[in-house]
Amino acid sequence: MGSPKDVAVCEEIRTLCAEDMRANVLQLAGQTSLDQAIALLAGANVLVSNDSGLMHIASALNRPVIALYGPTDPDHAPPFSVSSVALSLRLNCAPCKQRDCPLGHHACMRDMTSEMVWQPMQKLLE
Repeated sequence: MGSPKDVAVCEEIRTLCAEDMRANVLQLAGQTSLDQAIALLAGANVLVSNDSGLMHIASALNRPVIALYGPTDPDHAPPFSVSSVALSLRLNCAPCKQRDCPLGHHACMRDMTSEMVWQPMQKLLE
């Protein structure tokens, strides 16, 4: 989910999903109102999200959350739901708090692996 400006990156994520998984991945960026997004979050088994308003809404709804922090500070605004994980590589250059990487590598997000998300997700789903 996200705003219309998130459509391209959400489509890229969906494309990168394994072929057999794509049928189960819905790309809803730019397609939901805030009320609809909140209703979807309320029913989520677990949310994987960047540090965003929707992540904080899911946390306020006490949904299990895995929050991915790259250029933002996981100690400043972590998810507060009972079941949550804040993931950050805590690189020397982070948190730079910039949308565009000043060093041009975006390693704080690009080097976060699916395994780093999958392991805590399995625990949250138990």
